[in-house]
Amino acid sequence: MAATTNQLIQAQAAGGLIGVPVAASTTIYQGTMNFFNRTSGAQEGYLTGDDNGGANTFAGIARAEVDNSAGSAGDKDAELYTEGSFVLTGSGFTQANNGDIAYATDNYTVTPSSGSAVRIGRFVEYISATRMRVKIDVQETA
Repeated sequence: MAATTNQLIQAQAAGGLIGVPVAASTTIYQGTMNFFNRTSGAQEGYLTGDDNGGANTFAGIARAEVDNSAGSAGDKDAELYTEGSFVLTGSGFTQANNGDIAYATDNYTVTPSSGSAVRIGRFVEYISATRMRVKIDVQETA
């Protein structure tokens, strides 16, 4: 289920901060995964929290909340972590998922299954059936 509020960032060795222009009428929540909008039109290339059923490209994890809900595309920028390892949420994880490619199914949920999801990096540590540490890599997703 997609996050609709800020989330606690649980990171180890986070790095690679970049600023990205936010799409119109969009709120970016702290600690959530974000994507470059790949649908054609005025919003293309701007940051969104919507993975668009796997069609958008992973951009990184938000450092802080940015509220552009009343703004036009590009009125505000969000800072994103583009590398590092983060504890992310999903379901059905096991130790065997270590080393698997990690995919986002929305702005807060990860899975080892690629169907209708966006590649974000690799699972590197099993924590529980609902939490894994993921080493994100925006370059790996291209």
